[in-house]
Amino acid sequence: MQGITAAQLKAIAGSGARSDLVAAIVRGWPNAVAKAGLTTRLRAAHFLAQIMTETGGLAILEESGAYRWQTILKVFGARQYSVQYGGRGHSAGVTPDEAKRIAALPVAQRGVVLFNRVYGVGNPTKMREFKNTGPNDGWLYRGGGMMQATGKSNYAKMAKKTGLPLVEHPELLHQPDSAFMAAYLEWAQDGRCNTAADRDDVVEVRQIINGGRNGLAECRKYLAKAKQALADYSAAPVASFVALDPAADQAAVEAPSDPAPAPPNVQPLDPAVVGDPVLFDVQRRLKARRYRPGVIDGRWGSGTSGALSGFMNDRGLALAMPSSVDEFHGIADQVRAELSDAEAENWFRPVSEARAAADPNVVTQLAPEVVPAKRNYLTALWGSIVAGVSAVWQTVSGYVSDAWDFFTDHRDVVDDHPGMVSTLWSYVAGVPSEVWLLLGAGGLAFIAYNSWHAIKTSTLSVQTGERQ
Repeated sequence: MQGITAAQLKAIAGSGARSDLVAAIVRGWPNAVAKAGLTTRLRAAHFLAQIMTETGGLAILEESGAYRWQTILKVFGARQYSVQYGGRGHSAGVTPDEAKRIAALPVAQRGVVLFNRVYGVGNPTKMREFKNTGPNDGWLYRGGGMMQATGKSNYAKMAKKTGLPLVEHPELLHQPDSAFMAAYLEWAQDGRCNTAADRDDVVEVRQIINGGRNGLAECRKYLAKAKQALADYSAAPVASFVALDPAADQAAVEAPSDPAPAPPNVQPLDPAVVGDPVLFDVQRRLKARRYRPGVIDGRWGSGTSGALSGFMNDRGLALAMPSSVDEFHGIADQVRAELSDAEAENWFRPVSEARAAADPNVVTQLAPEVVPAKRNYLTALWGSIVAGVSAVWQTVSGYVSDAWDFFTDHRDVVDDHPGMVSTLWSYVAGVPSEVWLLLGAGGLAFIAYNSWHAIKTSTLSVQTGERQ
């Protein structure tokens, strides 16, 4: 096969993949093959594994900064605080009080303050390393693109490779097509990535792209999926290359706003989407975090309202609760940024210890149908056991006795006994109670199984927080 399909990319990326990023990769794949030499399954798989790792499964193109204070401490905190949340410490040395102050800011301000503090003038170490000397450079040159370049110095290096004016217009690295172009040109820079990929050395590839081993575990998982999805992949070397037009991209950035622009959070319509595509995406992701938006249909309703309210409350999002799809679009960017943060943290709806331990009182209160289900289960189970044992005993003892009598009485004429069929039928007609007992046992066992399954399903929904 010469190219790559959207289905393959979604199989690798998972359910959170953005349609616009998937489309950009499919569209730009011939150029990637031509410039980066992605002519083998191993090269393509390793390249995509790196992209998936850096974008969280094609979910983000830029650091949002809309983090909770715990996440800020984990990633940017002083070592003594960072390690408490699974981090390793950062040169910014953010303290708990500072993290809480930043996290309390409105989402629109939080990222600007955070990144200027940790990447820019607020952190002299990174300011010098990244050459982020401008007062807003930490924010402008935050992590962006499909290989997550960070800092003005790295944006400048990427500009030389791509021909895009990334220093003057860093937002270009946050756009799907130019971000993908920068990714495959980064991969192709000196041939080291393909050499390591040919050896199937994921550690070395990660070192080249990331400068360390951050995200190595996630990268291994994506690599395994990529190898499976690209089982039949092959691509002949391509000589042609259709370059992006930097002037056109810059013009698009500088063009005046349309008098009636679409909401900034609108994305291309996925074939699986019904209703509003952005709301559909949020509903699906809320359900994955164990909230219950009701039917995933891209339409506003009480289920969606309740799930969204619960998520915002649990994550500390101080946003006005929408009452319609139109109002939802006013906060959609912040909600999706928080969902991406939650997904990156592997965070799920918090539950109490009593819920998690399936305390009978809690389960009964939230899922009252469990009580009659347990009663039905026990009654049906014991009834099935009694009926089954009775049927087996009667059937076995009766048939053994009848068979022995039949054999001893007819052992000389079994082969040609003229009444054989009639005799066998009389035995079948003579043991209806055993048959009915077995059928009854089977029916009761089926009822018991269904009751048990209902109990487990309801209890699990309470334990995970889906049932409120």
